[in-house]
Amino acid sequence: MRELKVLLVDDHAGFISAAVRHLRRLPWLTVVGSAGNGVEAIAQCEILRPDVVLMDLAMPEMGGLQATRLIKAQDNPPYIVIASHFDDGEHRDHALRAGADAFVSKLAYIHEVMPLLEALAGTGPDAATGAPA
Repeated sequence: MRELKVLLVDDHAGFISAAVRHLRRLPWLTVVGSAGNGVEAIAQCEILRPDVVLMDLAMPEMGGLQATRLIKAQDNPPYIVIASHFDDGEHRDHALRAGADAFVSKLAYIHEVMPLLEALAGTGPDAATGAPA
């Protein structure tokens, strides 16, 4: 099992607070920072070097898709999960084409994010493969 460093990116402080409340209960995960838009996310990734970025799709200044493209161009980029209320095939395809490793619905955020994080940390049912299902 490895400890994961996670960066939360969302323009709604309430959403970040709710995610932190759930994630801080996990002894193998540390929320190393947060960002309110894509520009901040890029800077935070360069400084904090997180293992995982949980990123909102639609944000002011720079959205999650453009930020994902730029973060994935960095050396040793993190695993990026795009989250959105727009849960349809088109938005999922755009996220994956931008370089996101996964897409989750904000309506089922914790339910969909937890298996991904557990697999990456080696604590979940897919721990033997070390990759999310």
